[in-house]
Amino acid sequence: MGGTKRMSKEEKEKVILGIYHDTKSVYTEKEILALATKAGVNSGTVGDIHSALVDDGQIQKEKIGGSNYFWAFPGKKDHEAQLEHQKILKQIEQLKKGLEDA
Repeated sequence: MGGTKRMSKEEKEKVILGIYHDTKSVYTEKEILALATKAGVNSGTVGDIHSALVDDGQIQKEKIGGSNYFWAFPGKKDHEAQLEHQKILKQIEQLKKGLEDA
């Protein structure tokens, strides 16, 4: 009996983020639901997974008029990691300076 393989939560997140990263477009919730369902994600779970990604900050959301628009660009994660790295380097320098002064 060959059925379709169930997707894990992580796989569903990858598919949804992949839609945003591959197209680099802005979508409404209805559009992303249709695209994710077409990509193989169960339509009943798309809304929950999408909301979790918005809550985690991996997808941005903006309300314009009566509609919510969503987007996620691939460079955002890299930029945030770079900023965090610079912040940590500054903290290390401050701690080194504090040790030298002590």
